[in-house]
Parts: sequence; C-alpha cells; structure tokens
Amino acid sequence: MIQYTQQLVAVTKSDHQNNLWSIFHRGKQWYTHNNNNQLKSPLDSDYAAIITFDEQSKQPVSVSAPFDLDVKLSTVLCHTSCCATQQRAAQIQLWTTASELCDPTLKSFLTGVLSDTSIMQSFYQAKASKSYHHKHEGELFIHSVEVAVNARMMAVQYNLPKRTQDCVFTGGLLHDVGKVLMHYNTGNDNKTGVNGQHESFSFMVLAEHLEKLKQQDKSLFEAMSAMLSAQVASRKYYDYIEEAIVRSADRLSAHSYELGTAFKNKPADQLFTSAHGGRKYKRLAPAQKIA
Repeated sequence: MIQYTQQLVAVTKSDHQNNLWSIFHRGKQWYTHNNNNQLKSPLDSDYAAIITFDEQSKQPVSVSAPFDLDVKLSTVLCHTSCCATQQRAAQIQLWTTASELCDPTLKSFLTGVLSDTSIMQSFYQAKASKSYHHKHEGELFIHSVEVAVNARMMAVQYNLPKRTQDCVFTGGLLHDVGKVLMHYNTGNDNKTGVNGQHESFSFMVLAEHLEKLKQQDKSLFEAMSAMLSAQVASRKYYDYIEEAIVRSADRLSAHSYELGTAFKNKPADQLFTSAHGGRKYKRLAPAQKIA
C-alpha cells in the first residue's frame, strides 16, 4: 500500500537555460524539468510549496503551487530542518494560512517573523509550559498554530472583517513566543533562562518586528500588543475583540490538551479524574444505547 505524506519544501530554478528546478527538503535535493507536471505554476525565483512525497520510493510525486509569501530559500530551509515529524501538520497549516492573509501589513509583519531564524529555531524546539499543557519539547509550536487557526475560525464564524481574521491568526501564533526565553526552554543554561511573565518577554523577542509594525500601522500595533500582553484578572472586558478571541482559543487549546492527558489510558466509564496541580476534570458519559 502506497503511503503519501505532505511536507514543506523550498523550490528554486537552478538552471534557466535548461529549464531545471531544484526541490530542497531536510538536506535532500531533487531535480525536475517539469516534463511530468510535478510542479504547479513554478516561479523563476525561490519559493516555498508543499510536496506530496511517496514514502515507499522516497521520491516526490507532485509539488503544490507556490505559497504567496516573499521568503528566501534560507528561510524555508530553516523551517524544514527545524520541524519534527509531529509538527508537520501544524507547519503546513501555518504556511498555508500565512500565505492567505489579505492585509499586506500583517502579512509583511508575519513574514518578517517567520524569516527571523533566531526566533524560529527556538520556537520549533520549545515547550509551552514546564508541567501544565503542551509540556513536551516542540509542543509550543503545535499549541501556537492551534490557537492561531482556531482563533481565525472563530473570527470567520462571527463574520468579522478579513483584517480581524488576519490579526487574530497572527496574534494567536505569537501570543506565547516569549516562552522561548523561559528557564525550562534553555536547558541548564541559567545565565540565559529567565523566570517571570512570559508575556513581557514576547515584546523582547519581537521588538524589532513590533517597532516596524508600529511605524507602518499604529492600530495594528496596538491590537497586537493587546494580544501579547499579560491578562489582568481584575479586567471585566477586553478593549479589542481580537484579544478576546485569542485568549478564548488559548484557553480551549490548553484545557483540551490537559483533559486528554488526564483521561489518557483511563477506562471509558471513568468520568472524573484529577491532573497536575490538583485540577479536577469531568467528561460526558458515553451515549446510552436505545433498546
């Protein structure tokens, strides 16, 4: 039985005279003249795309149309080399949705962050927490993409403007980026690892990109800052609906993960359990069979 997988790849036209393209993925390189239509609407410059890969023959079957993102070959290669197997689905979701963003300023901002290898290398490797949700290496990336995608879906469901849909996706993706500096993500290096509110560290990590966003669009900068800021318990409402959406998607992702962990390997008829930190969880009983 043939098994196909989909993965992010970098494509570049390596020989203009002979109409030859190169496909790069995790240290491997394939060549194609595109006589068999492996490539869809290829560009003459470097671009990112999705490859459909035959796991049996270890050969590419087809390559998608280029993503509408202005990225360098080195950026794509960084993402493919950093991505673990369990992150591939999230990576495809990230690049697919990022290429669909309509707001040019947000798209430029996100492309800049994705192209910042100093951020991305840590982002792919980090945990989302020390002992709560998404607590394993690489799960910060999975959690962040999940929040971004679900936040965008919520904005679409409520028929909010495209700009808001783009904004919550971007803010959802980056809402926890400051965690790459947390002590539990820096190994035993106590000189660099910090402890505190990760939301504050997000502004440090994104400082250069946020400054550029502020210069280009003050309103977007303010909304992005709201989504990145620490939540104040005494607040009764959110100034920006974008912040409310991202925080809702964040809570749902964390709760769903912890619920799954708490009930893992538990019998189906066990409806109550506890988790780390004394949290109590309940779940619905299975549907009763109608006689």
